[in-house]
Amino acid sequence: MSKRRLVDTNLIVRHLVQDHEKHAKAAGRLFDACDRGDVVIVVLPAVLAECVFVLESFYEHPRGDIASALGTLISSPGVEINETAIHLDALDRYRKTKIHFVNCLIAATASAENTPVATFDQDFRKCADVHLETQ
Repeated sequence: MSKRRLVDTNLIVRHLVQDHEKHAKAAGRLFDACDRGDVVIVVLPAVLAECVFVLESFYEHPRGDIASALGTLISSPGVEINETAIHLDALDRYRKTKIHFVNCLIAATASAENTPVATFDQDFRKCADVHLETQ
């Protein structure tokens, strides 16, 4: 049996928010196993984006707290996410601006890959390191 586990948004949220005792304990056991090196937790980029959305819109947590908690989570040794540096950059942009997280992720990717963004969204103009293309 594989030591890798794909995690869903609700597991991460329950672990961070601790608002459902049974679910929080189960999530805590999985993250403890991850900390011990018994299992690898895989966070898909869509799950990270959904976590940001749920923590901001439903739980009304401050952007800085969300970015900090999720940044710590995806930086943990037993956690995998593709393009960790880009996701950390996106979380940092999210913390520092009022731009939606998905747009922060697009901006972080565009900056890292030196690729222009085709958009009509004016928020990208706030990112000095992002080139826009709106033909």
